[in-house]
This record gives sequence, C-alpha cells and structure tokens, in this order.
Amino acid sequence: MKVITPILKTLDKIAKVIIITLMASMSIIAFTAVFFRFVLNNPLSWSEEAARYMMAWVTFMGAGLAMGQKRHIGVTLLVSRLSRRTRLAVNTFAEILIACFMAILIWQGLKLVWELRTQVSPAIHFPMIIPYLCIPVGCFYILLHTIRLLFERTSDTLSTADAELTENVYEGGTKK
Repeated sequence: MKVITPILKTLDKIAKVIIITLMASMSIIAFTAVFFRFVLNNPLSWSEEAARYMMAWVTFMGAGLAMGQKRHIGVTLLVSRLSRRTRLAVNTFAEILIACFMAILIWQGLKLVWELRTQVSPAIHFPMIIPYLCIPVGCFYILLHTIRLLFERTSDTLSTADAELTENVYEGGTKK
C-alpha cells in the first residue's frame, strides 16, 4: 500500500494535466473549426477526428481519476439499507468485479492496439495506436485505483474488526 499510493498520486497529477490540456485543445480546435467553416468558408478536415480522439483519452483518464476520488455515480438505495457488514461485502464484491472487468479490458485493449498498429487515421494521418492506447492505459489506471480501494477497504475492515473485538472483550467481562 505504501508503494502504490505515491505512484497513484503522481499518476493523478499527470492525468489532471492530460485532461486539462486535452480539454483546452478540444475547445480551441472546436472554435477554430467553427471559424474556418462559417467565417472563412474553408472547413478543416481533421478537426472532428482530432477532437474525437482527444475525447476518448479524456474519458478514460477522467474515469481513472474519478475512481481514485470515489466520485463515480452509484445507486445506493438498496445498499445503504443493508447492515454495515453486508454493505462492506457488497462494496468489496463490486470492486472485485470492477478489477476483473478492467483486467479484461486491458487485455482486449492491448490486443486491439496490436491489431491496429499499422493503421493510420484518415484525416490526421497518424498511427491509430495513439487513440486506441487510451483503452489499456485508462483501464490500467482504473485498475490501480481499484486495487488501492480494495486494500484500503480490507485494512479498514481489519482495523474495525480489531476495535470491535477489543470492545466486545472489555464489555463482555472477559478482561477488566
């Protein structure tokens, strides 16, 4: 846990820079595309493609950042009504499922990147490996945060269990 936390903090800073840079670039490209299309009557052939690829990277990096900050949306109507122990089990199971799904997406994303390694984009003419790398990279980022959350949950559970055990021992009259 001590190893992964500083790495994730660094990755979070990098992800924020990437997201901010790409969002600013998309805004500039969109404004420029509108200007060229409607003012100069000379539309840019590459603007939509570039914005689409940037949006894919923003989506995957943002999903990883949101996972790390526990900001993904969730339906808690039923889970919030469960006992603390059952809720913990359900949340742990959900995080294990997320980790498994991310591992599958990483594997399939790497296979896709490998298959598209020689293809170039139609308008920009750069390798399609660049936009499709967002899948394995983003899913790996999400997986790292999910693993951290699982470790935090299990260490919190052990700490809480120790505290409850100590409380039960002292209240139960075994130790005074």
